Amino acid sequence: MNATADDPGVLFPFGTPDLAAPVRVFCLPYAGGGAGLYRAWSQRTVPGVAIVPVQLPGRENRLHEPPEHDFDALAARLAEAIAPWTGERYALFGHSMGGLLSYELAHRLQELTGRPAELLAVSACAAPDVERPSWRIHDLPREEFVAEVRRLNGTPQEVFEDEDLLDLCLPRIRADFSVLASYRYQQRAPLAVPVTALCGTRDPQVPTWSVENWRSHTAREFRLHLVDDDHFFIHRHEQAVFEHLTDGLREVLV
Repeated sequence: MNATADDPGVLFPFGTPDLAAPVRVFCLPYAGGGAGLYRAWSQRTVPGVAIVPVQLPGRENRLHEPPEHDFDALAARLAEAIAPWTGERYALFGHSMGGLLSYELAHRLQELTGRPAELLAVSACAAPDVERPSWRIHDLPREEFVAEVRRLNGTPQEVFEDEDLLDLCLPRIRADFSVLASYRYQQRAPLAVPVTALCGTRDPQVPTWSVENWRSHTAREFRLHLVDDDHFFIHRHEQAVFEHLTDGLREVLV
């Protein structure tokens, strides 16, 4: 791993974790997204909690870096970079691809730190043992790939209307779908971590049953919350998503 690529200043673009906070929540974005998705969250005051957006290589303040294309390589890189900042208590949140990364980080960070996460919260993310054929679009020709990305309804319309901007964004988005396509589920013992899962009731990519399957991946409490929207409900129901996350955190802080 490049010794400078995951410097705290670039990994945590909105400030390094608050060392005084009892629980630090590391938030991972969806495919093609960046830490900016959670910037407003990091500025909210939640007693006992520090919300820490994590920036993946190849986007926003790390746009000059090449993106990762392999899931295991990205997960290993993130785990090594985040582990020194977990403190005594930490939690993980991720939307879509970020949920899958958060699950993998829950395993890897426990191995690296000797401490399990306090909470794993996943949003619009099928359980890790569920097949994801609809996400394997990274090697499509440009026009077909753009059509698929547009259909997913998570990329701002102005990106598609500006060819230069589209050219800038496509390699990052394609790389993230390559990351998803490279994921291989490894059977492990259930996590000793409570899991909160959120699911869009009108999400054609991630049906409710696939999110309910998270129940078998925890030996602790499992909570499922349904949101009446499609895959990117996090944009239109941000407050509800944030409240489900913080509700789960309050229970572990008791």
